[in-house]
Amino acid sequence: MGKTRYIQEAKRERKRPTGKYKALGLMSGTSLDGVDAAIIETDGERVLGFGATHFRPYTDDEKNILAMATQAALKWSFKGPPPNIFSRAETVIHQAHIEAAQALMTPDIDLIGFHGQTILHRPPQNGQNGQTLQLGDGQVLADALGVDVVYDFRTNDMQAGGQGAPLAPVYHKALLGKSPARGAVLNIGGVSNITILDTGGELLATDCGPGNGPLDSWVQSCGLGDYDKHGELARAGVPDFALIDKWLGAEFFNKPVPKSADRWDFGVLADLKNHTPADGAATLVAFTAMAIANTLAQYSCNIKTVIVCGGGRKNPIIMAALREQHMGKIISAEQALWRGDDLEAEAFAYLAVRSVRGLPLSYPGTTGVQEPVSGGKLCSNCL
Repeated sequence: MGKTRYIQEAKRERKRPTGKYKALGLMSGTSLDGVDAAIIETDGERVLGFGATHFRPYTDDEKNILAMATQAALKWSFKGPPPNIFSRAETVIHQAHIEAAQALMTPDIDLIGFHGQTILHRPPQNGQNGQTLQLGDGQVLADALGVDVVYDFRTNDMQAGGQGAPLAPVYHKALLGKSPARGAVLNIGGVSNITILDTGGELLATDCGPGNGPLDSWVQSCGLGDYDKHGELARAGVPDFALIDKWLGAEFFNKPVPKSADRWDFGVLADLKNHTPADGAATLVAFTAMAIANTLAQYSCNIKTVIVCGGGRKNPIIMAALREQHMGKIISAEQALWRGDDLEAEAFAYLAVRSVRGLPLSYPGTTGVQEPVSGGKLCSNCL
């Protein structure tokens, strides 16, 4: 073992019991817009400070490769040899994440949390464990950056019978302890999920259904860009509530909580073929809001405040639709004094520290595991 490697190992062991880590988190969502990077200081229980952030966008060519990998994954569905496109996609993922991390790297970074790129997620069904795939090899990043990396956060939970998602709730709980606005945390990404701290202190969470995913796909299919910027398209439309009632009858919405979903589980766009782009967008926004409200109703919780994070918080029509559901006071992450664009990257920095300390990442109330479960794989740098 080289001297630098020895020092890194000794430092990690010394910090593990009580010490503070300066951790860098990396997150790339299913919207395929790019890589978020954020630094926090934490002992894996408390959030002790916030550092710099960076966003590294994907190029159009990179997005196309990742999109092709996702479509190939849907056809593959964990059966047979993995498609060759996965290798090309991982090259893109590694390069983009290395560049995002390099923009923030300083000699005092102790650990990196690397989520990878989710391209397929299948929840448990009929008593069988689910499967999930996040492309990206943590060892590649550890070797390139010279810092230990934790990745593959979801597999251990799924092998223990859990849903594998959502994983950010334990970080939400840590933030709620510092925030003046207490209540639920609603993340609207490709899929929506919610975190609740009940009155007894139990951590509860679940995926709720569609987030921005179907709306983004609809806008793209209409040739109107990558997403509904500022909700302008949905603002001009009228929701089709009869169609939404049909969609809310899908199997997912009848499952008990906690439950999880893939960004592509809500394939409803064919039902919109006779709708205008604006009416289709308005219908999908209302579907997202009503699905969230229906899922929240599965809990007997009186929520006073819902803090909204994820890309959906930037769409004023989604925020207005949420307020129409009377789920409590709806505020953005920024109104709670959080860094809304960086929250998920921060979460995986936090989860990386919990992983090396052997602390749980998921709980019975968040993923359905029988008991709290840790997870993640540690890759040591090769210096």
